[in-house]
Amino acid sequence: MTYTLTGAEGGRWIVTTIGSAHSFDLDAMTVTRLPGKGAAATLNDQTRPLIEIVHCTVGARGYWLMSPEPDESDYVEHFWHLSSTIQAINPVADESCDDDIAPRQDPER
Repeated sequence: MTYTLTGAEGGRWIVTTIGSAHSFDLDAMTVTRLPGKGAAATLNDQTRPLIEIVHCTVGARGYWLMSPEPDESDYVEHFWHLSSTIQAINPVADESCDDDIAPRQDPER
């Protein structure tokens, strides 16, 4: 578990808060809010381009800025999200990492 996420780490991360989770893809610079059971829906319950992680530390509320979709940009400069208290920040295991490993040669050959 990591205690702070700045955006410079790269990779994919799940930030778990009191009522929801947030999926960060820092290689693609996107974030998606995944509402927990009983959590109210918000405008951020979709994948949005991430501008900046302002604050994301376990034990505190998270705050980040996101770009609007092209059809929203005439009306909105950016979206922001203020999360509930962050409970955990965990990397997402990359299931495709085995694809980068070259197959071992058969010792019989």
